[in-house]
Amino acid sequence: MLTHLFSKPQSSLSMQAKRLVAMRFLIYTGFQTSYFIGVIGTLTYADDASVVATSLAVLFMNVFVILGSFAGGAALDAWGPRRHFLLSIVGTLATGAAIIAFGRATGTVLAGAALLGFVMGFAQPIATSYPAYLTDDPAELKDINSAIAMFSNVSIIVGPTLGGFVAAATSSRAVFVLMMIFTVLAFIVGWGFRPQAVRVAARESTPADSSTTAITASQSSNPSTFARATFATSIKTVFTNSILALLFCIIFLSNFGYGAFDPLESFFYRDVLHVGVEWMGWLSSASGVGAVLGAVVALRLPPRFVSLKTLLVALMSVGVGSLIYVGTPYVGVTLIGQIVLGVAWGVVNPLHNTIVQTTAPLEQLGRVNSVMGFGNMFAGVAPLAIAPWLAATFGVQQTLVGAGMVVTAVPVALLLFGHWHFDCAARQ
Repeated sequence: MLTHLFSKPQSSLSMQAKRLVAMRFLIYTGFQTSYFIGVIGTLTYADDASVVATSLAVLFMNVFVILGSFAGGAALDAWGPRRHFLLSIVGTLATGAAIIAFGRATGTVLAGAALLGFVMGFAQPIATSYPAYLTDDPAELKDINSAIAMFSNVSIIVGPTLGGFVAAATSSRAVFVLMMIFTVLAFIVGWGFRPQAVRVAARESTPADSSTTAITASQSSNPSTFARATFATSIKTVFTNSILALLFCIIFLSNFGYGAFDPLESFFYRDVLHVGVEWMGWLSSASGVGAVLGAVVALRLPPRFVSLKTLLVALMSVGVGSLIYVGTPYVGVTLIGQIVLGVAWGVVNPLHNTIVQTTAPLEQLGRVNSVMGFGNMFAGVAPLAIAPWLAATFGVQQTLVGAGMVVTAVPVALLLFGHWHFDCAARQ
């Protein structure tokens, strides 16, 4: 049965799509070995830093992910996927080398967090935009995005697991060597990547019913329009298109509660679960197991369910998983929560990417995804200002439970009271 479930992305994808999946898997595995353990783990366990320090690390990373995503989106739209990918490889290798050489104090770890955030943001278009350079068929795009999500989620299993073993055997900083190894492997696989230069045809489609996201954007195939598509026009594209505007607001509001998670999770592991730094990697890998299953669910979704309403149901499930994850002091329950959380995220990501790719103009896609990513990351940055105060006032676990309640409540409220807006978007 499991073999049957995983057979579709293998057999239905083109060779170039499979190469893209492998490229994303390898570079993302490198990031997954390093972010949580290498930055947050080093600050919490090796440097015995405070919640304020970990909050600053997450703040720096998120801000620089935003800056990196704008730079990466501009580079993609200006120079195309191959040059963008080469720049991503060079930037990641340089960052790993710099952190290994200089990251031996809290201040330099924070600087390393900023560098790592920038290259992670710069590389985001590999997953969010590259598929649209291979096909303009919505069904094929969903399959590619689901396969990318599936193997990216395998990265969440492989990366933290390997990072946990390396951290246990040597030190939390040694995980950046793993990041560089996986980056080199991604470069080798990506050498033969040959995306389409232009669209072969514009796309227009009409939704089957009001619950389905309208996939109704014509995408220009004229390369000369790349230079004229500025960030200002990309921002305008997002907020004058009802589908993209709603998607931006949904992701922003739903992720707002998650801003408290990154700086507090390590303290939850240390002070509530009473486990070592290696468990940061192993519990994260449990989320990856769930996310792989979630991506399989997304792959099997009929096209009529590629909609904002389905996305909200998945985001509500993210909140439920979060509450299970942080709701008790028991590692076994936390493990279950991570799996539930992962399944939900495994559905969210390919749905989100497919909706954007089938709605935004190709010549602006890199920068439109940067605008969408800005909303997502800013939603995580804003709560960092109060996360240390909340943790000091109410406790780490209580703050995390409150954040999980926010993540759950927002999509529920939008599902209950947002019908009119969804119907208007579907008719666009």
